[in-house]
Amino acid sequence: MKQILLTVAMLAVAVTAGAQNKDQLLSNIAKAEVATQNEKKAANPNTWIKYGDAYMDAYNALFGDLWIGATQTDAQFLGGVKPLSTEQVQIQGAPYTLEHYEYRDLYYNVNGVLEVVIITKPIMDKDLLVQARDAYLKAAGLDAKGSKTKLISEKLSSLRDKFVNDAMSYYTLGNVDKAAFYFEESLPCSENPVVNAVDSMIVYYTGVAYNAVGNNEKAKKYYGKCLEIGYDQQGDVAASLSEIAKAEGDVELAKKYLNDAFAKYPSSQSVLVSLINLYMETNDDPQKILDLIKAAQANEPTNASLVYAEGNVYKNLGDIENAIKCYYRSSEIDPGYVYGIYSVGNTYFDAAIEVQNKMNELDLNDVEGYEALQKEFESYLEKSIEPFEKAFGMSSDQELKVAVASALKQIYFRFRTRDAKYAEGYEKYNNYLTENGVE
Repeated sequence: MKQILLTVAMLAVAVTAGAQNKDQLLSNIAKAEVATQNEKKAANPNTWIKYGDAYMDAYNALFGDLWIGATQTDAQFLGGVKPLSTEQVQIQGAPYTLEHYEYRDLYYNVNGVLEVVIITKPIMDKDLLVQARDAYLKAAGLDAKGSKTKLISEKLSSLRDKFVNDAMSYYTLGNVDKAAFYFEESLPCSENPVVNAVDSMIVYYTGVAYNAVGNNEKAKKYYGKCLEIGYDQQGDVAASLSEIAKAEGDVELAKKYLNDAFAKYPSSQSVLVSLINLYMETNDDPQKILDLIKAAQANEPTNASLVYAEGNVYKNLGDIENAIKCYYRSSEIDPGYVYGIYSVGNTYFDAAIEVQNKMNELDLNDVEGYEALQKEFESYLEKSIEPFEKAFGMSSDQELKVAVASALKQIYFRFRTRDAKYAEGYEKYNNYLTENGVE
């Protein structure tokens, strides 16, 4: 009983100490701030270094003596207290153990490794890391003799890592807005006269994060900076800028980004595919599209979707013969690529519809012309049956199967009086569509 009471007393002391520590941290910040308001002291870089240190002491106290990558056992040992509660959570589809403490939450992955630390109860409204950074930069500006350069550089470099850790933590949790903020705020820690470096990787991550949250202006700013410093990710940055330009309605700028990247990285598959998609979407310069597709195929000869894309270009140009050849070839390259064989059937079916439209436009007295078109119409329908049947058997995609079944139902209905197999086909696909709630 005495041991239990002693444990409770120790716990009470720990909680009280934590509260006193918070007050002490705030007091230290306030005292350091007062010194910066003194004209004489404010001219001394040491005053600002101490001011930055006060904020960093507060941040470190809330974060704890932890590090990303620590084991759960080590973290609990270093933390000195047990979590207030523990729960199992799913983050971005991955399982985590979440420990709640008074000032922070710790997230451990399935291997028991600390991946995320989030300060849940800040001790003030101001962001501690931002305030510390600004104080150190102020000190650097006052250090005319450079006597504090090494010290300030070390502090800013350490601070940069803390910004990035927080950014990655929020990114892991899906809070991309916060991640973008901390990525961006970390950049002045490197881009200053003391450290004098460009943190190219973080410039890129900042662009990625702002792009993800739809902040086009900031995404363009940081992606543009990536291009300036040569951190273009083998054309991926240009592809992202192209997507933004396209979304903003500037198709010519979108093309420029991609063509510039293609000139620099002709073997970049992501750039080639983006170019192909852009030209196809705008129905512009078909020969340019074909040239790009051929270049992509040379880089990736076993990619069935690239041959399929070539077929789409020919189909859009009205060259059914070459379109069907490409679709068949895509299926030969990858026998499991259902869209190739489906598109053979669909191309014949679409051609039949076009002929039917011509039939509807004929003069009623043009019997000979009507009969010729009818033969062509039925020929296209007959040619579509085999590839459609094959696609239906191959596919596990419900939407695709419904589309194929709808087409086959119409074809078999037209031919149902010719042969019992057509009547049976009509019943089969009519029943399939009914069972799947399609009229």
